[in-house]
Amino acid sequence: VDSIEMMARAARDAGRSWMVLTDHSPSLGVTRGLRPEQVEAQRAEIERLNAELAPFRILHGTELEVRADATLDYPDELLASFDVVIASMHTARSQSAEQLMKRALAAVEHPHVDVLAHPTGRIVNRRDPIVLDWPRIFEAAARSRTALEINGSPRLDLDDALAGAAGRAGVMLTLASDAHRTEELDQLSYAVDVARRAWLRADQLLGTRSADQLVELVR
Repeated sequence: VDSIEMMARAARDAGRSWMVLTDHSPSLGVTRGLRPEQVEAQRAEIERLNAELAPFRILHGTELEVRADATLDYPDELLASFDVVIASMHTARSQSAEQLMKRALAAVEHPHVDVLAHPTGRIVNRRDPIVLDWPRIFEAAARSRTALEINGSPRLDLDDALAGAAGRAGVMLTLASDAHRTEELDQLSYAVDVARRAWLRADQLLGTRSADQLVELVR
């Protein structure tokens, strides 16, 4: 909703040293996701703002849609150009458990995917979570070093029970505000609360690192 500059300045004013910008990819039509040529224009805008706002830093990411057939929205060469790639499944939630697992594993095991976002797809009091084979997801995520997201929006996804189980299985996690406007940046605090309820340590969370450390870790 708000511009990149507004989001970055609000995050900086809140005391943060970096943020990850992850606009949607195109197949999730309701979000007006970015076409590849728009990604390049966005990259140029981020470079301009990073020069202006330094030492605050905007990392260039994407929220990549995992399509119903388990393919990903952008080609590998474009994915390789992002600092952080977050994959998510918003559509075809009524598919069989087998197909949903195929999609989730396609994302988790893809070499350019760094995070699986809001893995159960739930929204508190509005939408039930999908059912996946979580031990299998955790094993694949730990093996491929793909983080799972704790989303601080009204999704609260992962919940504390699954987040704790993921941590015990050796999976890295990340905390996200899922902010679409500056007022929602504070949603990060709810993700922090879930992580604390899950008894996660700071070293199990991507966001406790510097921007350079994060980029190095996910590459």
